Amino acid sequence: MGKDKTFLEELYSTVLVGDGAIGTELFVRGAGFETGVERLNLIAPDIVLKLHRDYVSAGSRIIETNTFAANQLNLEKYNARKEIREIVAAGVKLAQKAARNNTYVAGSVGPLPPVDGEPLSKSEQTELFTEPVESLVEQGVDLLIFETFIDLEQLVSAILVARKITDKPIIAQMAFEPGGETSGGDSASEFVNRCIRAGANVVGANCGSGIVSVIDAIDHMGFLNYPMSAYMNAGFAELIESRQIYLAPADYIASKACELVRKGVRIVGGCCGTNPGTVKAIVEALNRQKLTGALEKTITPSVSVREQKIPVVKPSEIPKPPRGVFVELDPPKKPEIGTLITCAEELKEAGVKAVTLADNPLASVRVDVLAVAGLLTQTGLPVIPHVTGRDRNRIALQSTIMGAHVLGIRSLLCVTGDPIRMHNETNTSGVFDVTSIGLVKLVSEFNSGQRLGGKGNTSFSIGVALNPNVRSIDGQIKKLQRKIEAGAHFALTQPVFDESRFDILQDALEKAHIKLPIYLGILPLMTARQADYLHFEVPGIYIPDKIRNKLHGLREPSDQRLAGIDAAIELVSKINPHVHGFYMITSFNKTENILPVIKEVKLQ
Repeated sequence: MGKDKTFLEELYSTVLVGDGAIGTELFVRGAGFETGVERLNLIAPDIVLKLHRDYVSAGSRIIETNTFAANQLNLEKYNARKEIREIVAAGVKLAQKAARNNTYVAGSVGPLPPVDGEPLSKSEQTELFTEPVESLVEQGVDLLIFETFIDLEQLVSAILVARKITDKPIIAQMAFEPGGETSGGDSASEFVNRCIRAGANVVGANCGSGIVSVIDAIDHMGFLNYPMSAYMNAGFAELIESRQIYLAPADYIASKACELVRKGVRIVGGCCGTNPGTVKAIVEALNRQKLTGALEKTITPSVSVREQKIPVVKPSEIPKPPRGVFVELDPPKKPEIGTLITCAEELKEAGVKAVTLADNPLASVRVDVLAVAGLLTQTGLPVIPHVTGRDRNRIALQSTIMGAHVLGIRSLLCVTGDPIRMHNETNTSGVFDVTSIGLVKLVSEFNSGQRLGGKGNTSFSIGVALNPNVRSIDGQIKKLQRKIEAGAHFALTQPVFDESRFDILQDALEKAHIKLPIYLGILPLMTARQADYLHFEVPGIYIPDKIRNKLHGLREPSDQRLAGIDAAIELVSKINPHVHGFYMITSFNKTENILPVIKEVKLQ
C-alpha cells in the first residue's frame, strides 16, 4: 500500500507498528562500543542499512534513523563534534533507502547526556537540539520522534525547537517508572499536557523500568483521548557472561503490545533488547487479533486537550530568612556531640537566629551532618545543614532531603562541596551527580511536591553560597541568578575582610536587580598564621595586606586573636545598616571568638 494518506491521517484510522532497538541490536550484530553508535552511519553503513531493511521486512511501518545521540555533547566523546550534519544526513539516507512506499522515516532525537559542572541552561539546550533537528528536517524525514527523555523540561525545550523549524508530525516519549511517573516525579498527565501545548502530535512512553512502566504510563495518560505511542524494552537486562542480555521473549512482548493497543495506543514498537523478530511477532499478533484497524475509541485530529484535575497540594509555609546572625559550626570528628550542643546553647542565648552545619568540610570525615542537625534541633535553635553533591548520588540526596524534613529541619544550604583530597582518603572519589544549582532544583522539586508525585511536599527555605572575593563579580552574579531561578531563597557569602569587597558586591546586586536576602560572611581571625593560610591556600578567600601585616606585627597569639576580633567588629559596624544578616564562621567551633562580634550586630 502506498502512502495515499499523510502520517497523521493514517494514524487516526489504523495502528502503526514501529521498529525495535537500534543501539543494542547493532551491538549484537558486531558494532564496536568505542566508535559511537551514530558514527556507524559513516564508518559501517552496511550494518545499519541491513538492520533497517530487516525491520521493514518484519513489518515495521515506521523506522527510526540512527541519530538518537547525534548531538555535540555526545559526539564530542568521539572527537566527532563537527560531524553532526554528516552523520545525520547519512542516517536519514540509510533509512530512506531501506523504506518501502508505505514506510515512514522518523528522525530520532534523544536526550542530552549528563554534563559535569552546572546543569545546562535552557538557551544551551536550545542550541544543542537545533542542529540535529534542522539536519533531520533538511534531509526530508517524514516525522520526528523525541524518545527516552527523563527530564520533562528538556523534552519540552526540544519540542519547542522543532516547532520553530518545522510543522512535521512530532512524537514525544518519556521513560517512566512504575506508577505512571518519571524518575523526576513528573506525572504522565502533566507530561501529556506540557508536550501537547509545546506542539507534539503523539505522546507516549518508551524504555523506562520495563514493560510494566510503559503500561502504567499509558494507563495514566489514556483518559486524555490523544494519540499515544508505546515502545517497550524486552524486560530488564541481565548480565550473563559479561554481556547484557534481555530475556523477555518475543511472544510475551507481542501479547503486551496487543494489550496496549486495546488501551488506545496507535503506535507500538520495541526498545532496548528487541529486534526484527520481536516486530514480526507484534505484527502477527495484531493481525491475528484483528487490532490493526480503526479502534472503537475514535480519535480525531482536532481533539482538544483538557487539563487533568489533579488535587493541588498547597505548599506549607516556607520559613522566611530572618534578619540577624547565622553561625557556622562543624560536626565533630569523633562520635561525641556534647561540646557542640553546649556551643549551640550559648549561641541561642546570644540571640543567634540559626546555626549552619558544614557537610564534611574540606572533604574530611566528620559525624554525619544530618544526624548532628537532628540532635541540635533539640536545643530549640533552628539548624541549617549544608548538603553537598560530592558524597551522595541523586538517590542518596533525595533520601537525605526527605530525612531532613522528617527531622523537622526547614532550611538547607545547597553547595557543590570541596574536592576530595586523595592523600586523606585513598581510593575515594567525589560523586557530583549534581552541582549546587542542580541540588537547589532538586530541593525545590520536593517543595513543589513534584518529587513526591503530588502526595505531599516539603517546606525548605533554600540557601546557596556566594563568593564576593573574586576578581570579577559578574560570573558570581550570573551563577546566583541561575540559583534563584532554580529556587534559592537566601545566600551566605564566603568570609569578607574588606569593606570594598562588600561595596562591589552590593553594586553588582543592585545592577542585576537581585533582592535576595544576603548574609555576609564574617570570620574573626585567630592568628597571623591562620590569616596567611586562608589567604594563600584556601580558594575563595582574600585577606587584605593591612590586616595580615597588623597580625604579623603582634608577637603574642593572644594579641593577634584580639586584633582579629577587633577587625571583625570594625567591619560589622560599617556594614550593619546595609545587609539582611551576617554569617559568622567559627574557627574550630570556638564560639568565644564570635560572641563579642555578635554583640556589635545592630541591623536596621
